[in-house]
Amino acid sequence: MRVSMMNMYSNNLQSMQHLTSDVAKVNQQMATGKSILRPSDDPIGAAKVVTTQRDLASTSQYLKNTESLSTSLDRSETYLSSMTNLQSRMREITIGANNGSLSPEDRAAYAAELEELLESFVDVTNAKDDGGNYLFSGNKTDTPPIGVDANGDYFYQGDDSQREVQISGSSWMAGNVTAADFMFSTGGTDILNQTKQFIDVLNDPSLAPGDPAFGDAADDMMQALDDSLAGVSGAITDIGGKQNAIALMQTSHNERILFNEEVIGETEGLDYAQATAEFNLKLTTLQVTQQSFVQVSQLSLFNHI
Repeated sequence: MRVSMMNMYSNNLQSMQHLTSDVAKVNQQMATGKSILRPSDDPIGAAKVVTTQRDLASTSQYLKNTESLSTSLDRSETYLSSMTNLQSRMREITIGANNGSLSPEDRAAYAAELEELLESFVDVTNAKDDGGNYLFSGNKTDTPPIGVDANGDYFYQGDDSQREVQISGSSWMAGNVTAADFMFSTGGTDILNQTKQFIDVLNDPSLAPGDPAFGDAADDMMQALDDSLAGVSGAITDIGGKQNAIALMQTSHNERILFNEEVIGETEGLDYAQATAEFNLKLTTLQVTQQSFVQVSQLSLFNHI
């Protein structure tokens, strides 16, 4: 009798412990919304979730990279567009100043406006992003791209490096444009120094339209404007192509993120209706077992005398 009572007591205690554990597990599943709480619950499903989460994390990072890259390219395009506007007015002045009816004072007035435009051009080329980094200096982001030497001439002091940004598992894209590419890549004089030289010509009262020196300076200025506009327009076109590629990549990333989230949800997501039914069943069974355990634990030989 003693052995039978001990076995019955032990079996009831083990059953109650198992049920308590099961109820706690289902309760935790309902609290987290996950059917897989540990790898042992579903080894294959758990491995699938880990792999999918890893892909989700990397894809999300690529998406952030494209968003940051797109913002940076937008900013660069804005400043490049400003350069084209400045060059448009510089071209008007160059054409207007090449007029024999103008007085030296008129040409000096044009020169004064060109000086302001030149200063604005340098400021735009030396633009920074929100982090204080120079946009058009290559990897030398702490150095303004345009410097002035001892002779007062402009020169490029950045480098020609491209800052590559990873936008997918196998794709990288250059995230910057350098002033060396769109301003100092031509064989002739760059627009900054050519403008400086033309300003000197306009301020010289001994030189006027019709003089060979004036005509040569005006022709050189127009050529520099053509070369500069071609360089800046090419950079804007290149940015436009990159933005289109980024938009397509972002669409792909968003679709992949949505797919991964669905896979994770389907794999580890909890069926609340089924879980609730299971919770209620196990809880009821536990309550019955607890009541049985109380009755069994009170049994002794004296109860049968």
